[in-house]
Amino acid sequence: MMKSSRLVPGFMVCILCSIACLNEAAAREDTTVNNKPTPVIIFDTDMGNDIDDALAQVMALRASAAGRIQFPLVTSSNASPWAVPGIQAILKYYKQDSVEVGGCAATIGLAHGAFTQKIAEEMHLPASEARDAVKLLRKVLHEQKDGSVRVVVTGFSTNLAILLDTEANHEGDAIPLSGKDLIRQKVEFLSMMAGDSERPEFTEFNVKENIPAARKVLAEWPTPVYISGYEIGSRVFSRGDLLQKTLLPDNPVWVAYKTFFQDVLKDKKWDRPSWDQTAMLWALEPDKGHFDLKGPGTIEVGEKGETLFSENRPSSPARYFLRFKDSLPSEKIEEILQSWYAEPGTELKTGG
Repeated sequence: MMKSSRLVPGFMVCILCSIACLNEAAAREDTTVNNKPTPVIIFDTDMGNDIDDALAQVMALRASAAGRIQFPLVTSSNASPWAVPGIQAILKYYKQDSVEVGGCAATIGLAHGAFTQKIAEEMHLPASEARDAVKLLRKVLHEQKDGSVRVVVTGFSTNLAILLDTEANHEGDAIPLSGKDLIRQKVEFLSMMAGDSERPEFTEFNVKENIPAARKVLAEWPTPVYISGYEIGSRVFSRGDLLQKTLLPDNPVWVAYKTFFQDVLKDKKWDRPSWDQTAMLWALEPDKGHFDLKGPGTIEVGEKGETLFSENRPSSPARYFLRFKDSLPSEKIEEILQSWYAEPGTELKTGG
C-alpha cells in the first residue's frame, strides 16, 4: 500500500482512469449484452391449471440467476386465490421472491388450484388478495429500456387484452402512454402458447377459455408475435423419471408435479406435454435456431376459438407459428428443455 503524500505520476493517473472506465463499463454490462439491453422477461401464466407453467417459470428463473435475462414480473390469468401464492412459492424457493406478482385482472376461464395451494401452504404463503396484473404490467413496462421486453403468455390473454385498452395515466398512474403505445415502445416481441397451426378447426384451451381476449391480442398487439401451438408442445414431453432426478424433493415444482399427477390427473405415467416451455424457450433463446417459423402471416380467431392462419395476407407487425426443424426434432428439443429444469449439481448428461 502506498502511504506517500507525493503526487501520483501521470501514467498512474491514466491507469487509474482506465480502471474507473472499465469498472463503469462492467456496471453497464450488467444491463446490456453486445450493446443491446439485457432481455427482460415478463411472464403471464394461468399457473395452477397445468404443470407446464411451473416448469416454464423455472426456465425463466434459471436464466435470471445466470444473468442472461432480467425477470421483474409474473402475472396470473388464473383467478384462483391460490395462483399467486403458488407462483410466489416457486420464486421463494429459487431465492427470487423480489420478483413482483400480479393477480388476474378479470375472473374469466378455468381456475384450478390444487397444486398451487399445496406448494403455497408448504411454503407458509396464505391465499390473499393480489396486486392488479394490469397496473403492474404498466408500471414494470414503463421502467424498462425501450425494446428490451419479451412478454411470454402461457395462459389466457385476459390481462394483455385489458392492457391494450388502457389509456395514458390509467387510474392515475402518471404514465403518459396508453397500453398500446407502452407495448410498442418497450416490447421486442410476444411469445404465446396458443392455437394450432396444423388443424384450423382445433380449439386450443388457452384461446377457447377467453376467445375475445385472444382475438384482440392477435389482432392489435403492436409488435411481432410468435406462437408455439398445441402441435409443438404435444410432441415434446417433460419426463417424471428425469425430473425426479434433477429436482430436489423439497422443490415446490417437484411437489406440484407429483400433486398434479397423483391428485388431479390420477395418472401413473408421469410424463406431460411441454406446451408452455416451448414458448418460454423461444423467448429465452430466439437466436439459437431451435425452431423454424411459419409466416409471416395473419392469425384470426374464429367464433369457436379456432386459430386461422393465412400467409397470403401478412399482418404488420408480423405473426408467426413455430415449426420443428428437420435437424432438431422434438426429441432434441426435449433434451434442451430438460437441461433447463435441472437444479445445480443434478444435471443429467444428454446425448446429441
